[in-house]
Amino acid sequence: MRDQEPVSHATWTTWILEAIRKIRSQKQRPSVERICNAIRQHHSFNEDVIADNLEQAVKEGSVLKVFNKGQSSYKDPGGLQSRQLNVSKGTDLSKVIAKATRELGKRDGSTLKSIEKYIRQSHAVNLASGDVDFRSLLRISAKRAVARGLVCQEGRLFRSVARPTSASAISSVEKPPKRQSVSPSKHRRHSESHVQAADTPKVM
Repeated sequence: MRDQEPVSHATWTTWILEAIRKIRSQKQRPSVERICNAIRQHHSFNEDVIADNLEQAVKEGSVLKVFNKGQSSYKDPGGLQSRQLNVSKGTDLSKVIAKATRELGKRDGSTLKSIEKYIRQSHAVNLASGDVDFRSLLRISAKRAVARGLVCQEGRLFRSVARPTSASAISSVEKPPKRQSVSPSKHRRHSESHVQAADTPKVM
């Protein structure tokens, strides 16, 4: 294999997208390691070289990098265009923004420009009319998302809010008071005393 010759970035992108599709067809998460292994099955490149070209493809928007539960994975933007996003003048995009910040997974947060780029890459955005200003809607929806606690804002950066765990949610629910259990012997003594009291004649 003569893969040590210079390879164009377009070729690298093709290899990476083919690897992502292959991994997803196997019902697996396209991580850096799996993408490297898939490419190295056909091309003898070092993992660092493959990882560098993968990150370059992410920067150019040819590949989407998504974070979920602390783990990163990669997606083919072309395969996500079936996710339709119909936008009109009154559309509230606060939940879309919250999901985008969560999937982008930036520790310090993402700018509104990065969020817009991710949404356009991961959705087929359909504007109801030509006078719909998508960017203005995003700014308004970002303020709503912050007000509702869906995301938090630090300067120009928007960061996802950690979801409460199921355990903490369960602990927050008040438990019903426990019923006092009466031992059988105590219950028996109480019944016997009640019977004796009933059989004893009253003294006039």
